[in-house]
Amino acid sequence: LGQLNDLRDLAKARLGVDYAGATMHDVNRFILQPMCAQHRKCYAQVVNGSELKRVDIFVSHAWAENFDEFVTAVRGPFANWLVKPNVWICSLALVQSTDPELVAIQVGAGEDPSHAPFTKALAQADKILVVRNEQVDIYCRIWCCWEMFIAYQFNLIQKPGGLMVVGSPGGAAAPQIDISSAEASNAEDKRKILHHIMNQRQGYESVNRIVTEVRQFVADGSA
Repeated sequence: LGQLNDLRDLAKARLGVDYAGATMHDVNRFILQPMCAQHRKCYAQVVNGSELKRVDIFVSHAWAENFDEFVTAVRGPFANWLVKPNVWICSLALVQSTDPELVAIQVGAGEDPSHAPFTKALAQADKILVVRNEQVDIYCRIWCCWEMFIAYQFNLIQKPGGLMVVGSPGGAAAPQIDISSAEASNAEDKRKILHHIMNQRQGYESVNRIVTEVRQFVADGSA
């Protein structure tokens, strides 16, 4: 979490007056991609060196969010934790590049998305932290839907404290989410993900129910 805060400080310095409205896309373009190109490794490896960290918390989010609000939302739940957890954030754990082939090699997994890095990281995590935002409904993105499906398969959703939800949902509240309407930067990713989910017993119905519940969730004490 300290390293995420360091990235925020770096983004403030690099982006200047544009920082206030910056998204993860902007931070990726102006900071992460150049850093990854220079060091030939992802941000996490640049700051951690050879000291690889265990995945405690998997962070599920959409890149169109406001970056500063995202950092605040991720750090908030752990403010009272004496020992801070290690969080896995895809933009920081994977090499960011302008080369679509390099990105596809990392994210793509043949016909089976269960081999994707998102899936492998979730398999190690103790909890999944869903970061909603006011800019976009994260469940209009197919990879966010996939992450909830995998978290359900790994019993994180069913485990007390295994699912944490922060932030305000974007857009008008939907009575029922249908993940077949979700989008992806790569149409093949969506096809593979939906094919895999629909081939699992009650997978499609389960993930629709779960993402709808998360989308509509209001924390105790909230308005």
